[in-house]
Amino acid sequence: MTLYGTFVAAGGVTAIWWLQRQHRQIGVGENEFWAGMWLTFLGAIVGAKALFVILGWHHYATGELHFWSNFGTGFVFFGGLLGALAASAAFAWWRELNFWRGADYFAVALPLGHAIGRIGCFLNGCCPGRPPHPVQLYESAGLLAISTACFILLKRVEMTRFGRGTAFCGYLFLYGMLRLLLDPLRADGRPERFWGISYQQGLAIAFMLAASAGFFLVNRSRRGLFEKANLKHFPHASFDNRARLE
Repeated sequence: MTLYGTFVAAGGVTAIWWLQRQHRQIGVGENEFWAGMWLTFLGAIVGAKALFVILGWHHYATGELHFWSNFGTGFVFFGGLLGALAASAAFAWWRELNFWRGADYFAVALPLGHAIGRIGCFLNGCCPGRPPHPVQLYESAGLLAISTACFILLKRVEMTRFGRGTAFCGYLFLYGMLRLLLDPLRADGRPERFWGISYQQGLAIAFMLAASAGFFLVNRSRRGLFEKANLKHFPHASFDNRARLE
């Protein structure tokens, strides 16, 4: 196994190990956890490959790449994230689970495993930065910071300071910001531009907007439930006094 493969595998194992230790907090049993993990992994592979094919269709049209014989070449992280989200949401719906509850834990594990894998990218020379920038290491450091920030948010969610889904929305926003800032430093970026931004930057902005909307929605619904509870238990309290209860 190459150094790249070693670090990618180590990142995946670390993320899954941490999640497995939290499976009861996520609200699933042991067997249910592994079933969800395999389905999420499959969704990530399909999504990552699908987005690469869409963005790099000319490689296949010209015969430079062939889908099956070159299947190991070309995956896009944002596509993998979308595929994993779709698969995990479908699994949560099927098993009648709270999607946001599990997503908050993934917000800690995913950037942690990703950070370890990016070290492998640096050692392998893939996803390079423009000289003299070791952009893979920049991203690895940023991902570790994101994992730490999401862990702090997760603890506040567990203490009911924020609604479920807050940590995951934080991850989407912070990772989108990281990619938006680092993409101009990458030497392997696609040359196409739309209004002066790359496809990857466009996806990063879309994730940041979705995360902002998600943060507002999950916390607005929590605030509404909290206010209803206050009205039920303190029907004669003034608005100002009820506000202090928060």
